[in-house]
Amino acid sequence: MGNTRYLLAAALSAACICGARAQAPSAYGGNRPAFPSKSPVPAYFSPEKNLSRHYLYADGGFHADWYVGYNNCWIIKLPPVPTGGFSRAFIGAKLGRAKIKSWPASWDTEPIPGKIYMALNQAPTFNSDHTYFLVDAADLPREPLPNDSLDGVDSARWVWAEIPLSRVSSESDNYLALWSSSRYFTSASSAPIIAASMSGGEVEDVWLNRSIKGNAPSGEGVLETPISGIKPAIAIKLVPLNEYKVYIKGFEAELTREEINVSFAAIGEDIRAAWLEISYDKFDWQRVTRYFFKAPYFWTFGREAVSKEMFYLRAAALDNLENVGYSREITVPAVPVSAEAPAGPAAEPQAEYEQ
Repeated sequence: MGNTRYLLAAALSAACICGARAQAPSAYGGNRPAFPSKSPVPAYFSPEKNLSRHYLYADGGFHADWYVGYNNCWIIKLPPVPTGGFSRAFIGAKLGRAKIKSWPASWDTEPIPGKIYMALNQAPTFNSDHTYFLVDAADLPREPLPNDSLDGVDSARWVWAEIPLSRVSSESDNYLALWSSSRYFTSASSAPIIAASMSGGEVEDVWLNRSIKGNAPSGEGVLETPISGIKPAIAIKLVPLNEYKVYIKGFEAELTREEINVSFAAIGEDIRAAWLEISYDKFDWQRVTRYFFKAPYFWTFGREAVSKEMFYLRAAALDNLENVGYSREITVPAVPVSAEAPAGPAAEPQAEYEQ
């Protein structure tokens, strides 16, 4: 009985100590759990700490001329970013409202082409060594038409470009720039729109440079026009080492002479995009669709738009920790010259998709 009482008392004492530790105040304010979650999550650094507040301009309504342009470069300054405990770094922006060639009419629904770039440096001057390709406008959500329906319309999305972790400074300020090399993007009627948030404070950490011509600003006068009260959706994302996986399930393609109808599902934590790729040798793969930002994932190819020759087709998806998963490839046979191609599902066994 004595031993039992001793063990019981020891257990209660340990529980009290653990409880006290669990409620111990943190140096950062508030209480922190004694055993924090082991689930890795990305860390974001932006002029606006609450990234959910970036609902202005890029989702519709008044755009305030906040376009990403050939003559319009957005610049922000971030204080030193703590990089300890992270393995990968990304810079990105929340963009939307890409235009079609006949916008606001619907007779030509091809997107206006244009590449968007970002740069990062510890001083407000940028060159090719600091520059990274971010996204093509064709992969962004489309601007709605006022009097017609349009495929690809969606809310603005965060897009990211990976950079070396060493490029992010934990000791100096970090300046980021966002612009386009496309000569078409000279006004809000042709260019994508960047999201923004209302933000108080008197800290000067956002500027607009309208003197560029398709290249990042450099030299004197880079910080041309200060912007106060509104923050663009530009950020750094740091990702820790993690063991999460992305799986593609149920990948199948129904083939006819004229079309290829594809469907699949993506399984993982916080899936943010999916797409389809083709290859002719199983080594060099090329993305042939825009990004799919929402499930369920379906796509129809016109056979003429892809290839009449034999090729391989696979699906891919990406989570918010930047892990990518791929399906097993499907062999799409060449289109017969004189006979109709047999219709029907073509799929690999589901178990083979597990990676």
